[in-house]
Amino acid sequence: MAATLAVLAALLAIRPANAAGPEFPAGAPWFNVSRPLTAADLKGRLVLLDFFTPGCINCIHTLPGTARLQREFGGSLLVIGVNSPKFKASQGVDAIDGFIRRYHLDHPVVTDKQMRLWRQYGVFAWPTFVLLGPDGKVINKFIGEGQYAHIRKAVLQALAEARRDGSLNTAQSLPLKPLPVPDTPLLQPGKVAVDAQYVAVSDTGHNRIVLFDRAGKVVRVVGNGKAGAVDGPAARTSFDSPQGLAFDDNALYVADTGNQLIRRIDLKTFAVTTVAGDGRQEYGVVGIHRARSVPLNSPWGLERIGDELYIAMAGDHQVWKLDLRTQRIGPVAGSGAEGIADGPAAQASFAQSSGLAYHGGRLYVADPESSAVRAVQLADLHVRTLIGRGLFDFGLRNGPASSALLQHDQGLAYANGSLYIADTFNDAIRRLDLQTQTVTTLATGLAQPGGLAVLGPHELIVADTNANRLVAVDTHSGKVTRWPIAGLRPPPLH
Repeated sequence: MAATLAVLAALLAIRPANAAGPEFPAGAPWFNVSRPLTAADLKGRLVLLDFFTPGCINCIHTLPGTARLQREFGGSLLVIGVNSPKFKASQGVDAIDGFIRRYHLDHPVVTDKQMRLWRQYGVFAWPTFVLLGPDGKVINKFIGEGQYAHIRKAVLQALAEARRDGSLNTAQSLPLKPLPVPDTPLLQPGKVAVDAQYVAVSDTGHNRIVLFDRAGKVVRVVGNGKAGAVDGPAARTSFDSPQGLAFDDNALYVADTGNQLIRRIDLKTFAVTTVAGDGRQEYGVVGIHRARSVPLNSPWGLERIGDELYIAMAGDHQVWKLDLRTQRIGPVAGSGAEGIADGPAAQASFAQSSGLAYHGGRLYVADPESSAVRAVQLADLHVRTLIGRGLFDFGLRNGPASSALLQHDQGLAYANGSLYIADTFNDAIRRLDLQTQTVTTLATGLAQPGGLAVLGPHELIVADTNANRLVAVDTHSGKVTRWPIAGLRPPPLH
């Protein structure tokens, strides 16, 4: 996202960083602390400010590295997340609360609604890291993902210098108070899929997959709840922040997003195997490869069409295809550049492709960073935009698709001539009538729904992510009801 968001430098007045340390906005929402932090709390400490916006895939990619820094340096380095919201919805307390729980963040986080800290430190892209010395002065700034080694080196150097000159002082305790993990059966469920027998849910915050029968009774829990990439029997296998799901005749495919893998659950034995990805995250992969030999980049949404599994590759702003017969994989649409350009698939651009649906020769793509819905005509691999206009055009507007607005939509489902949209940051389910090309709002009052599927002739099932629940939505009336589940408990470690 860093490359495409440099335009913000021209939109925001930038001034030099204050040598005395951060000027935290008065009244700003804080998380994981018992009271707001002040510049005085930071005096004598090394501080790493992490400027992020929820939903940004590049920001999500940096979280494991930030956690490693925290583990290595402990109390010698204080990480403070600065939520600098691109989307209006990201200013809300509930939205950032869900993000913190989804990714198990335990460091202090502040929401910078008016982008004051952003301007103070001359930030122009997400993510950006600013390292402050014990005197509050800027030591260095790191822009974009992939900066872990550079940040670590800078921290080591700064710590050595601070110990030599006696400026390091971490004796004063900080009012740290991490958010408790909800004792809910589902935690931040991301996606849902349905077949004739099962309703499958990616229980993303619990790092597992849950299979219910169509009445809501638990049939099988796959995954032990610990983040990992272990294949094998259902109770011993592990996932890391799984998202997209797609049924085959005898299997359920899983986009194991945090592991950069595609996994397969055998629906007879419920054993898990890895079918694509080598566990590395990498940009710019071209060509067709053996499925197990190639790095992936945050696979997020799945759709099976015959013997082909399509993958919304959020990190690379592309759509990939896995041939289930030959076990070969590679990109089929998207240049890899982040944007909203139509045309031949290889030249078209997407923006964090995260959800897929299929009907009548068209693969529909939810493109959240451009708040768009795209269509790939599979016969000639041509891309066109149905809803959406640009990376900074978002809102909630109904009417003709050409002028309608969404806000960071992440999921799609097709039924009865309409495309149903999980309009995530609008907390809504929207409907696009494909014949009239008209957008309407079906249901509101949800909590950042991430995925949805068709449950019955006039019923959707929705992963209501930040509410930690499943809901059913009547496609006639728009009525929302909690989908009752039975027999599910959170894993022991939560």
